[in-house]
Amino acid sequence: MNCKNDSARVISKTSKDAEIIYRNHYERGWMKDSIASVTFDLASDQYSKGNYQKAKELYENANVIEPNNTIILNALGDVSANLNESDESIEYFEKSLKIDSTNYATYINFGTAYNKLLKFDKSIEVLLKGLEYANDREITGYFYYNLANSYYKAKEYKSSMEFNNKALDIIKESAVREDILELKKVLLEKNN
Repeated sequence: MNCKNDSARVISKTSKDAEIIYRNHYERGWMKDSIASVTFDLASDQYSKGNYQKAKELYENANVIEPNNTIILNALGDVSANLNESDESIEYFEKSLKIDSTNYATYINFGTAYNKLLKFDKSIEVLLKGLEYANDREITGYFYYNLANSYYKAKEYKSSMEFNNKALDIIKESAVREDILELKKVLLEKNN
C-alpha cells in the first residue's frame, strides 16, 4: 500500500484511487471512546492486509461502541465496497453524509467506492459534489486524481486528461504522481 502520512491522515491508494483513512482518532478527539479507536485501528490493520471480512467485523464492533461516527461509517462503506456489497456500502456513505454533508473525506471515499462497484457515473457525480468542500490545495489534487480515474473508467478520455493534468500540477506525493504519469501516458496513446 502506498500512502502519505501526516500523523492524522493517510492517503491510501490500494485501488488506484485515493482514499482517506484517519489515524490517532481518540488522541485528536475524533472518537470519544478509546476502545472504539483501538478496535478501529485493529480493523484498519486487517484492511491493509486485505482481510476485508475480518476488517468489516472489527469496524462493525467499533460502530456498535461509537455509533454515527463518520470516520467509522466511511471505513464500513469502503470495506463493504471491497466485499462487493453495493447496497451496504452506499448506505454507510449516505448515512455519513446525513451526519456531515460537508465532509470532503466522505466524498472522496464514496467516489472511490463507486469506482470499486463499477458505477463510474455515480463516482463522478459524488466527486464533483465533494470538490465543493475541498479545503486545501492538496485535497483538491486528490479529488482531481480520482476524477481522472473515474472519467477514464467511464471512457471519457478528454475529461480524464483534463483532471489528470490538474492533479499532476498539484500532487507531490511520489507514488501517486507515478500513477498520474502512467494514466497520462495511457491517455496520450488513446488520442493517437
